[in-house]
Amino acid sequence: MPEKAEYLPFHAINEFMRDDYRLAVISEVLTNLDKVSAEKRSLLGKMISRYVTVQGFRNGNLAPVGRKAKGTATLFERSHELVAIVVESWSRLHEELAKVVFAVLTEREWSDLQPLEFDRSQLPGFLIHWPKKNTFEELIKAVQEKDPQLNESDDNISLMAVWIGNRLPYDLYESATEEEKK
Repeated sequence: MPEKAEYLPFHAINEFMRDDYRLAVISEVLTNLDKVSAEKRSLLGKMISRYVTVQGFRNGNLAPVGRKAKGTATLFERSHELVAIVVESWSRLHEELAKVVFAVLTEREWSDLQPLEFDRSQLPGFLIHWPKKNTFEELIKAVQEKDPQLNESDDNISLMAVWIGNRLPYDLYESATEEEKK
């Protein structure tokens, strides 16, 4: 893996998300605002009020969740800060999944993992180097094997792997072999 850390802004995640899944994540967060930290709830409210236009509402925060989510999805596609707030909040709504994904990534020796309690929205963005052997399919399978009772979609597992690992698969790399490490 290259020694210099290279980052992509958080909104680069949109290249990897289907439109319907993006909307589902945003809707889940907006529906569960009472479970989101007060700080994130406030930041999200300010961003929606300032940047999201919902026809028939002066303040987008007052719109029904479905309409507000559609307007927020447009902002999500271009706002580094909004993606950070939404995905960090979403990850806190899926604590069990986060624990299992963290355990799987730790077992696979992912470098630079931050503790689960760490607020990843404070990072400068996603690292671009992704271990080639850890495809989304492999990670999904490992998570499902680690906790067969976990009732999470493949999309949720993939998003959590991206968020907990703080990586997007822009640059796939092979891990160094034991000979190369010497």
